[in-house]
Amino acid sequence: MLLFPSLQIVPAIRGALRSWLAHLAFGAMALAVVATASWRLGESYIDQFRAQRENAALTRAAVAAEALEQTLLRSIEAVEGIQALTQTRENLLRSGDEAGAAAIAEHLRGLVHAEQFGVLQVSTINAAGWLSWTTPSGKDPMYLGDREHFLVHRNGETGLFISTPSIGRASGRWSVQLTRPLLNDHGGFDGVSVVSFDPIKLSNTLANLRFGENSVSVVLRFPDGRLVARSFDAERQLARPGQPDHPVIVAARTRPIGTLRMVSTVTGRPMLAAYRIVGATPLLVVVALDARSELADVASLARSVHVAMLSAPLLTVALWAVMVLRAVRRRSRAELRISRSRGEAAEIARAQITRLLAGLPAAVYSACVAWNGRIVRFSISENVERLTGWPNSRLVNRSDWTERVEDVDAEAWKAHYQAVLNSGEATIEYGFRRPDGTTMWLRDQARVLDGRCMSDMEIVGYISDITEERSLRAQTIATAKLATLGEMAAGLGHELNQPIAIMSLAAENASRALGTKGAGGIAFAVQRMKRIAEQASRARTIVDHLRIFGRKDEDQLGLVDVAAVVDGAMTLVANALHNAGVTVRIDLPDDLPQVLARKVLAEQVLLNLMLNARDAMATNPSEVPCRITITAAGNPAAGTVVLDVRDAGLGIPETVLGRMFDPFFTTKDVGKGTGLGLSICHGIMRSFGGTIAALNADGGGAILRLTFRRASNAAAGDSIVAPRTLAEGAPDERNEHGRYHPAD
Repeated sequence: MLLFPSLQIVPAIRGALRSWLAHLAFGAMALAVVATASWRLGESYIDQFRAQRENAALTRAAVAAEALEQTLLRSIEAVEGIQALTQTRENLLRSGDEAGAAAIAEHLRGLVHAEQFGVLQVSTINAAGWLSWTTPSGKDPMYLGDREHFLVHRNGETGLFISTPSIGRASGRWSVQLTRPLLNDHGGFDGVSVVSFDPIKLSNTLANLRFGENSVSVVLRFPDGRLVARSFDAERQLARPGQPDHPVIVAARTRPIGTLRMVSTVTGRPMLAAYRIVGATPLLVVVALDARSELADVASLARSVHVAMLSAPLLTVALWAVMVLRAVRRRSRAELRISRSRGEAAEIARAQITRLLAGLPAAVYSACVAWNGRIVRFSISENVERLTGWPNSRLVNRSDWTERVEDVDAEAWKAHYQAVLNSGEATIEYGFRRPDGTTMWLRDQARVLDGRCMSDMEIVGYISDITEERSLRAQTIATAKLATLGEMAAGLGHELNQPIAIMSLAAENASRALGTKGAGGIAFAVQRMKRIAEQASRARTIVDHLRIFGRKDEDQLGLVDVAAVVDGAMTLVANALHNAGVTVRIDLPDDLPQVLARKVLAEQVLLNLMLNARDAMATNPSEVPCRITITAAGNPAAGTVVLDVRDAGLGIPETVLGRMFDPFFTTKDVGKGTGLGLSICHGIMRSFGGTIAALNADGGGAILRLTFRRASNAAAGDSIVAPRTLAEGAPDERNEHGRYHPAD
């Protein structure tokens, strides 16, 4: 018996409401389809009509621009005729024909007085830059050598030049100078012929040629876009600087004649423009029609079409409403029954997922990552308490998690999630503080999901406990170190025996000198004592390095000098290589940047590679020298430093290259290798964030390539490993060619 039967009504109401909303949504979709189809049809018709009107307006503008070009060409032909007369006058003056020159001058004054072709004045400037003759009589000599229209011809321009509009010093009127050079009898520069043109009169002519409401006609100097004449507001606009990036100027650079849609740089109104370069002159005519005026009937048509398109879908609304009401009544009862079963199924599925997550040996989380690598949402499975000891309520936000992580700063997290976004998946290992203060090690593997959360990328992560795995890895590395030291025991014994033997001999010599010579042997004994101190320092350096190399490495990644790593490895392996007849050539740049690594582990990697190179050259013919070459180079673009170890052996078979770093894989004879050396090197380089690769060198031999991350700047908390320095008085074992020789 139900204690609250009325509660069963609520799901029924919900089912009926959902059914009603479903029918309403379907009806809305159908209505939207009809409305969309009608709207697109109407818009297509409007677009076609607009395109026709625009093309018609552009055609009319193109015809008007051609007419303006012809008008300007006639004026320019007249100006060129005047300039030809001034050249003839100069020729007559040079030949002594004063009467002919005076007749031409009088004719030119008549043209100016009648203001034909918009000419204000005709002048000549001599080769020195002084005004030598002008149509207004009685003008005093004036220096015009600093003017643009003189300088351009003196510097070699032989064609027609059109100057920037300017206000005359004497007349106070706007003028544009149309100039050509005057030539002497030998064709050399002899001055400039100047025809002053009235831009205001040309602008008034353009204003009288109205091509439509709010239209404008313009003459520009090409290619700098300086205004020469304008049909509207000419006097104010003539002072504006040139506009070389004006849309018309830009278009004319590729097509001398054309049309375009643009926005006026003066009024900001949309314009339909046509332009033409005037013959072979540096002038450009533009006729621009106002787009709003030209397309006014398009806007009126669009309003009518839109009203018609909106009314059609509304006629179906009433009929559809009746159909929806009937359908809702039929389906409401069925929906009520289905809703109950769906809710029960959802609860069962949710309980199963929760149980599965709780049983996993790791924690699962999901997060939303922004494009810049920042976490914007985070949630983690409830079994995180079993993994870390922290209850789920203490790890609600991502910051609750990261504040318990050790040695991973905000930039490192950002780089990790950026790598997830770029590559699809990425892994990071870090220490995590338990509630009791101890540290556990976790591996965090993240992968991008197909879906998105809002505008960000959704990822899912799998966090597992690798504390024991890291402990075993550290033990394996320590064992490998000891195995390497054992392999080099004989060579290291010889390396230590040398300074001990030298100290013994020096002490014996000092004692004998003091016993036989007394006070006279003190100086010799002091020299022997210094020799003993030098060899003791050398032995101490070797022993200290053995102690550092053999201890357990617990350092964090820090700044490491590559040369120090090479020196440290050579301290341990030099004698073993010498005994095997192997020479080492080291070529490291002085400016090689530091890398991110752990110094002792980096030495272990290099030590393994050099011993492997020695073994690879054991079967070399006697005439083939056994040589190891160590080189390094920085790659600033990739942010890496590459260290190559090359041997002079027979190379690596292609069938072996792909398995070089597999655990327990070896090509050595039984009992001579475990197959773990290169695998351990691979793991160590990965822990640095670097790589190791094997390849065959051109010309023979193999190359083992170590790629380290370059350390740009030492971050707070980085452990800086200083390069190894030689003890005071100890000889440097490298000669001037960079080759190592054990100290004998």
